[in-house]
This record gives sequence, structure tokens and C-alpha cells, in this order.
Amino acid sequence: MKHTMVQRLKTVKQPTGRKKRGRTNLMNKRMQIMMGVLLLVIGVVITSIPLAMVVPKVQETAAYSLFDRLGLAGGYEQELKTGEYMTIVDEKSGRVVDKTARVVYVGDEVINESNRQYRVTRVRGNMAYSRMIGKASDITWKEEWGTVPADTGVEAAVGLGTTQIGIYHTHSDESYVPTDGVEAKPAMGGIFDVGTALASVLKSKGVSVIDDKTPHEPHDANAYHRSRKTAVKLMQKRPLALLDIHRDGVPDPSFYNKNVEGKKVTQVRLVVGRQNPNMATNLAFAKTVKAYMDKYKPGLIKGIYMGRGDYNQDLSPRALLLEVGTHTNDKYRAEKGASIFADAFPSILKITPAGVPGGGPGKTSPFGLSGREAGSAWKTIGWLIGIVLIGGAAFLFISTGSIKGIRSKVGELGKTEFASLFGLRKTNRKRSPKRNKQD
Repeated sequence: MKHTMVQRLKTVKQPTGRKKRGRTNLMNKRMQIMMGVLLLVIGVVITSIPLAMVVPKVQETAAYSLFDRLGLAGGYEQELKTGEYMTIVDEKSGRVVDKTARVVYVGDEVINESNRQYRVTRVRGNMAYSRMIGKASDITWKEEWGTVPADTGVEAAVGLGTTQIGIYHTHSDESYVPTDGVEAKPAMGGIFDVGTALASVLKSKGVSVIDDKTPHEPHDANAYHRSRKTAVKLMQKRPLALLDIHRDGVPDPSFYNKNVEGKKVTQVRLVVGRQNPNMATNLAFAKTVKAYMDKYKPGLIKGIYMGRGDYNQDLSPRALLLEVGTHTNDKYRAEKGASIFADAFPSILKITPAGVPGGGPGKTSPFGLSGREAGSAWKTIGWLIGIVLIGGAAFLFISTGSIKGIRSKVGELGKTEFASLFGLRKTNRKRSPKRNKQD
């Protein structure tokens, strides 16, 4: 009888011992997993400190794509030889829509002075045929736009540095024959003088400007690849706008000549690259510029050309290429046109003079970072979180040996670890009334 009772007691105690060992093993596994994840996070943070120090250099290097390194960048930003140009006509009426010395591609679009928009449908030799696709009704300046704070929307991401406008010249040899004597002067083009005129008026209005005179010869499609280095350096100053100053190569000087505000000037054409992730934003900015100029400087803007290419405009949502006249125009007329443009440009950007309280430079986010820096910080945090998640998944895969094991382990953690934090408390709460009753 006693022997039978002992056997029963052993039978009852054995499962209890197994459960304890099972729970101990489970707790050990949980601790291993939690410690592994913790060590992984600590390791990522430690290794990220030196990485964060080289982020600016990495970003600068990343600005050059594989095509840049292979010398294939700028393949579409081509121009014809001096004296050659293309005529864009309406395919129905045959009326001239535009003229340009750049190579025209199917899909290129033109918004003319009266805001009629055309798309090129076919190209034959030096003739391009286009179809009118409507009128750009959104090119209308609204007075309330001038009252919107300068640090909203896209403006929050740029223009928070000490430089408000950056100017550079991809085709640094471009010149004006009547004044400079030739259409091209390598590294000393008359286009530099036009940039100087633009910068001088901006500076006279209290705007902080960098007018970079770096040459980018030879004058070919790859000049945009070379000028990209200059543009990247300018963008490190976080300017509110980035302007690449050019002139066209249409032989007829009257095509750009105009009287604006009683002055003999050359018109300014705005060019936006179609192969660029910022294309929609750049185009919206170009339309805003044209809308304001049409209202306050009527006749100054020749139109907006949307050409195949990038033109380094992926670097900023407010990057524009300006064509100020053509090589057969008098340079002084081009300088006057650029000056009138500069007189109005700060109002479009709602820029206050550099150093004035409330102005663009020096504005920071609530966290003490500029908009661009804050954006970079959030991106870095996102990358770190991604690395932790990927590392955690890799750790679980190694410890379990299969994807099914990962799912099982994650499910186990969800059901036990997190549930236990609240489940045990609930159990204790349920047991406490019973104890009170027994008492």
C-alpha cells in the first residue's frame, strides 16, 4: 500500500519537474534572444557614429550616378553647331511655335509667351512638329501667394543656409558676337558678365549670392557632368534657388529682342529638364516665376522649354536653367534683361535681406536643426531602424535555422513575452480577491 502511494506521488511530481525545466529553458532562450537583439542595437549605434561623420562626403559622392562615372551622363543635353538651330512648328497650321539651338526630341514641350502648351510629336531634320495640348491655365500669379511664409512647403527643405541664391555657368565659353567679337571664349565667355549683372542686382537688394565662375570646357553635352561638381558645392550652402545661366544660339537677334519697362533687353527663356525626379516641382517653380514676371515684368519671359535631359536640376526643386538672349544679341541687352529678372526674383521667393530677423538664412526646425539637416537626420534614423530590423531577422534566422522558425519565434514572443507583462498582473489581480475571501 505504501509502495503504491509512493509511486503515485512520484507520478504526480514528475510532470511538475518537467514543466519547471521547460520554463527554465524557455526563459533562457528568451534571454538569449533579448540579449542578442540588445547587443545588435548597441553595435549598430557604435558603428554608426563614425559613419555619421562621413555622411556629407557620401552624399556628395552619391550625387554622381553610374552613368556619370562612365562618361555617359548628359547624353541628351546636346546643342547644335553655331549657326544651326531647330524650328518647332504647329503640325496643323505650320505656324512657328519656337526656335532653339538645342537638339529637340519627341516628347519635349514648349509653353510659349501666351502660355499655350505644345508637345513635339515628330522630328525631321531641323524641323520639329508639335501638337497643341492646351493652355497652361495655372500660370497665373495670385496676390495671396506673396503673403505665404517663406518656410512652408518645399521651402522648408531648402534655403536655410547663409547663401540664398547660387549662380553658375555650365557653358562658360558662351558669348555675344556684337559685343564680345566671337560666339565663344573658352573660360572667359561673355555669359559671365550676364551672371555678374544678375548677381549685382540681387546683392543690391540685400540678397546673399554666390556667383561661381568655374569654367567647364569643352562646350559639349558632358559639360553638365563637369558642372555638376560646381552645382553640388553650391548646394552645400543650401541656397533657396540654383540658377545655371546660358544664352541660346538662334541666329536671328530679333527672336529675343524686346522692350521691357521702356528698356531694350533680351528675353529670358526658362528651361526645365524632363529626365529628373524633381521635374514636376521644378516645372511648378518655373511656372510660378513666369506667372510673376508676366504680371510685373510683362514681356521678359520668352517661355518655358521642357527638354529631354536632367540639367543637374535633380539637385534642387528650385533649380532652373536661364537662357538670356542669343549669341547674335548685344551683351548689354542681355545684361539688362538679367537685371530686370533679378529685380523681381527675390519677391517670388519671398526672400528678406540676409541678416535681417525673420529672413531665410538661419531658420531652424523646433529641434534646432535646419530643414535639410532635420530631413537628413530622419533619413539616418530610418536607415538605423532598417538595419536593426534586418539584423534582428538575420539573428533569428541563424538561431532557428529557417523562416518558419523565425515566424514561430516571433509568434512566441508576441504571445508570451509581451502578454506576460500584462497577463501576470491580471492573474495577480484575479487571485488577490480569493486571498481576501480566505482571510
